[in-house]
Amino acid sequence: MNNFGTLYRYECQKLLGRKIVWISFSLCIAAIVISLSAPLLGDYYIDGKLIDSNYHMYLTDSGYAKAFSGREISQGLLEETITAYRKIPETPGIHYSSTEEYQRYARPYSEIFNFIRNAAGIPTSELMSSWQPREDDLYGRRKLWLLSLWDDLGLSKGEIDFWQEREARIKTPYVYEAHGGYDAIISSCQTAGLLVLTVIAICLSGMFSEEHTRKTDQIILCSPLGRTKLYWAKIAVGVSFAVINTALFFVFTSTAALCLYGTEGFHAAFQFIYAQNSDPVTCGQAVVIAYGNMTSAAVITSIIVIVLSELLRSNIAALAVSTGLLITAMIIAVPEQYRVLAQIWAWLPWCFLTPWNIFGQYTLSILGRHLTPWQAVPLIYFILSAVIAAVGRPVYERFQVSGR
Repeated sequence: MNNFGTLYRYECQKLLGRKIVWISFSLCIAAIVISLSAPLLGDYYIDGKLIDSNYHMYLTDSGYAKAFSGREISQGLLEETITAYRKIPETPGIHYSSTEEYQRYARPYSEIFNFIRNAAGIPTSELMSSWQPREDDLYGRRKLWLLSLWDDLGLSKGEIDFWQEREARIKTPYVYEAHGGYDAIISSCQTAGLLVLTVIAICLSGMFSEEHTRKTDQIILCSPLGRTKLYWAKIAVGVSFAVINTALFFVFTSTAALCLYGTEGFHAAFQFIYAQNSDPVTCGQAVVIAYGNMTSAAVITSIIVIVLSELLRSNIAALAVSTGLLITAMIIAVPEQYRVLAQIWAWLPWCFLTPWNIFGQYTLSILGRHLTPWQAVPLIYFILSAVIAAVGRPVYERFQVSGR
């Protein structure tokens, strides 16, 4: 066991001694901080007319949102919101948000208005003209809207029953709470996740291949531990790097988002951020779940990259394949009518890192029990990680150094 510890520390030193590790990590952290700050930069225009700076708009809207914290979205608040929006005159050719009436009467209620529209799928035009504000109608429409979404996704009756039970566990009427910081963290999941996997691909693609490239494999493989414990030491280092890398991204992303957009909202219903979801979790719990799933995706990706490094015996080839897989997540989508294929594609590590996949509606049924994506996928990744690592071991152990 002492030999394994020595090998583990040595491989850690080798990895952390590479400049590319620190350069890629620093650049990706800078990229996520810039992406979080971007909405506050520049000015806001409507039809070519300057309305306000984005930062001042955020301060104004944030103040309005905080004023509603602790209030139930029930009959009284619904009536206030719709009354305020119906003070906006219908002016052809002019967007309603640029009118003086919107700024004076409706804008303070914009957060509540957007929740009504998103949580029940009610069109903006209907809300502003004909919808009669009733609490029972709002939450009743939400149930019908969700049923329509689940039907479009091709969910089975068992899955629909499962989600209806989850939806029933959410307390209504919703209690509003400002949640800007947590919204920013969840919204940045895909960007942060892809950056995490990019750092892993760059830094671990040479874990085994460097030995072949530098022609040190002959010395290593003929040593007493070269074909046994060294393989698992490298796997352990790769997994540790993935976990620590994701944890650091979580710290930097959360700190930046909460500093920029506020710390309120940990206990707010997650439906304020992602209206289509029926998980009875809070915004704070959703952030923890998202980064827990990101960690599992990072771990399996690290093992895939390391094994590819040995199979291809080239860090460039391993990096090219890994990068190609990451790119496919951004440019390819499987239509929902191909249910099985769509679910498999959505649960691949490089595709899974979006809020709509982590908190998606597809489930995994095991012995009659349905697991949500954020419950099922880490379990699947754990099993696949063990299988991939086990498959890579004999490839490494049976490699024979031939003439160069």
